[in-house]
Amino acid sequence: MNYKKAVFTLALLFSSSLQANEPLQATAGEGACLSAQLIYALEGRPTPQCHASTIVETPSGFVAAWFGGTREKNPDVGIWVSRQVNGEWSTPVEVVNGSENEDQDYACWNPVLFQPQKGPLMLFYKAGLNPRDWWGALITSDDDGKTWSKSRRLGTDDSLPEANRNLLGPVKNKPIQLNDGTILCPTSTENDGWKIHFEVTRDLGKTWKVIGPIDGKFNAIQPSILTYSDGRLQVLCRTKESVVAESWSNDRGKTWSPLQATE
Repeated sequence: MNYKKAVFTLALLFSSSLQANEPLQATAGEGACLSAQLIYALEGRPTPQCHASTIVETPSGFVAAWFGGTREKNPDVGIWVSRQVNGEWSTPVEVVNGSENEDQDYACWNPVLFQPQKGPLMLFYKAGLNPRDWWGALITSDDDGKTWSKSRRLGTDDSLPEANRNLLGPVKNKPIQLNDGTILCPTSTENDGWKIHFEVTRDLGKTWKVIGPIDGKFNAIQPSILTYSDGRLQVLCRTKESVVAESWSNDRGKTWSPLQATE
């Protein structure tokens, strides 16, 4: 997969898309940059602000998504999608706006695109007033992001904090899929401190199991999973303590070591 090119392309757009002026662009061929382009021109851009970009490679090309609107938390913030077709990015389209299945508009947050080994392209996202109260939702695409299903909430789980028992799916960073088809989603809550847990689905999001929260002395959120050739899994997490925290699993995500600071 040509992820290096995709990551640098996407980073150029979203690291500076909140600025009124044209961002400085990396030069292709210098350092680690293989390609550099904006998904859309900043002049006449579809929303004043955008954030939390995600990208995936499908059989027909790259698909990117982000949340955009007046500003973070505003009810007009929705999830936007663009596809790369013949080397060019399509005009962004808002695919959900936070009003789906609700009686009012809610802000959308943190989309995560994921292409399972078998099944449709999945777009997880959060909706709600803030990260303490939000819920996870999912739309899917059978044609590599051209069209999308209706949105549905992921549901609830009694093992989650009483203040908010909504399942979230992957809170910000990508899931991984294990050899048996299980999708392991790294996620976190922000109700009773910052806490890391995992949400597992074996049927493409129809049913879920919660693992965790992970023990440890750190307030941590937004875990990202790394895989190793010996089968171990590692998560790296943002913390309130201004360190990157880590945890390890030796049993494919069933159990995790206590959080500790990376060296």
